[in-house]
Amino acid sequence: MKTKKNLDNTYIIGDVHGCFYTLQNLIKKLPQDAELIFVGDLCDKGNFSKEVIEFVISGGFACVKGNHEHLMEKYLYDAVHHDIHSPWSSDYRYGGIATYESYQNDHESMQRHLDWIADLPMYIEVDKYFITHGFALPFYQHRNDKSFYNDFLLHRYEIGMNVPRGEVINIFGHCVFEEIINGENFYGIDTGCSYGKKLTAIQLGSMQSIQEPMDSRDSNYQITEMQLQHIGDAIEENPHISKLVNHIDTKFAEFDLVSTEVASYIVSNYGEDGIKTIHQMLEKKQLFMKQAKRVLEG
Repeated sequence: MKTKKNLDNTYIIGDVHGCFYTLQNLIKKLPQDAELIFVGDLCDKGNFSKEVIEFVISGGFACVKGNHEHLMEKYLYDAVHHDIHSPWSSDYRYGGIATYESYQNDHESMQRHLDWIADLPMYIEVDKYFITHGFALPFYQHRNDKSFYNDFLLHRYEIGMNVPRGEVINIFGHCVFEEIINGENFYGIDTGCSYGKKLTAIQLGSMQSIQEPMDSRDSNYQITEMQLQHIGDAIEENPHISKLVNHIDTKFAEFDLVSTEVASYIVSNYGEDGIKTIHQMLEKKQLFMKQAKRVLEG
């Protein structure tokens, strides 16, 4: 989807994730007639997904589809109408419970929003700017190929990775950073609003950023991850894999998730046994699938 806009008055807004009041506070810092484009993930984690989506629709603002819109589109209807629950709507860590609860019994809004989500584009081009949810610069030449759908939703920028040069500048969300991360031809603008951090807007042309700390009303979403430092004593002993797994299982009650850092350590240090352990962690719901894929395919 290619559009023409006044660059100086166009602002790209990072992952909102249901943080309605933070979004309103951020917009007060922008020109009243600003043209807004959202990088997706309007929903989940924060408390006001319905209100955020309604605001974007009623304002006629542009938005690309994020992976959380994809999940909402796939699972919300069955959860509301048939009481059929996927991990998205039953496991707090996925963030969908907050979206499910925000609609309560407002079935009319829910269906209207799902219809709108179904028509969201995978990318928007404004002049030389290529706006996507995931880091899609490597797939620019395939932007109209539907077989790359998951890449546009899920591909992540990893610090230090080799970035292709090209004629466009990719502005994306999805990957949470403490601050905007940028290179010669890309800007990652998800600064973790729903995690208690801040929401970012970036002005096209000047590439100046405007930020707003999360409003405390918006989200109490938090995931506590088991990091290497939490199992440091066990690692120092260089234990057999079975002993390390038992140690992790014992401590896991204190956490929501095993970190990607720990999973990478296990694979790097234990080889095939480590790979088997990652699959076991998936079965025990100690890891997200996306973490396992990053570790096993990386």
